[in-house]
Amino acid sequence: MGLERSNEDRQTPPQAAVEVAAPADKAQGREPTFDVVRIDRNGDTVIAGRAMPKAEVIILEGGKEIGRTIADNRGEWVFVPSGPLKPGARELSLRAENPDGSVMEANAPVVLVVPERDQGQAIVFKVLPGGGSTLLQGPVGDTTGLLSIDTVDHDDRGRLFVGGKAPAKGRVHVYLDNRFLGRADADAEGHWRQAGKRPDAGKHVLRADLVGDKGKVLARIEVLFDPGEAAKLPKSGGDTIVVMSGNSLWRIARTVYGAGAAYTAIFSANRERIRDPNLIYPGQVFTVPAR
Repeated sequence: MGLERSNEDRQTPPQAAVEVAAPADKAQGREPTFDVVRIDRNGDTVIAGRAMPKAEVIILEGGKEIGRTIADNRGEWVFVPSGPLKPGARELSLRAENPDGSVMEANAPVVLVVPERDQGQAIVFKVLPGGGSTLLQGPVGDTTGLLSIDTVDHDDRGRLFVGGKAPAKGRVHVYLDNRFLGRADADAEGHWRQAGKRPDAGKHVLRADLVGDKGKVLARIEVLFDPGEAAKLPKSGGDTIVVMSGNSLWRIARTVYGAGAAYTAIFSANRERIRDPNLIYPGQVFTVPAR
């Protein structure tokens, strides 16, 4: 079914006022990076990335070493933990001991949420140094097949971050409540990301348009979200919480796991209670997967 083009679609929008931090230059090969994290249904994991050629890469969980490996002549490294990961949430970071004697830390850790066996898909996302996150593994967000919105996050500095997938090098125009938020170009792997100003609490509509060379909208996706108000999440037993006014799955995930992108772990664990992840209500009691 075709899309009607409004005047808004025909016009070339101005550039967004909020800049998105540029990704680290992998060609430099100095700062260690996570490129791939894959977790299967049994918790078996493969982790891969880049560093300086022949650097010794140390993988850390909560600051404690869980393993190390050596980067090859191209700076590529792979690490496979000796056993499956236990259910729960954890943050992994990197340290590289380089051949020249220097030591470098990764600026972009990854957060892993491993569900109980057969209780859903593992979630892995990279926390980006400029703010926001990129989903490496997990249920994708709303998608049209060509275009998706996978992550929506905001911080205490009043910034909003939106990201997803599109065809490699595709151009994405992002709107908040039908106001132009910014223009993002997907990278070679199809990841796009845009930053903007966080709106006030309340229901808002985020829209992403995949735009062709002549300005034609090739795909469009919209999601509802509510940045919510900061609220305490009182416990109702060991692994449950009671939803308070102002909470959202994003807010709960940010509090419990440290990043809103992990909301899908809560949604997966409470499918029988949540018909729509954008609609939860005060007084609901949710099971929270182990941290």
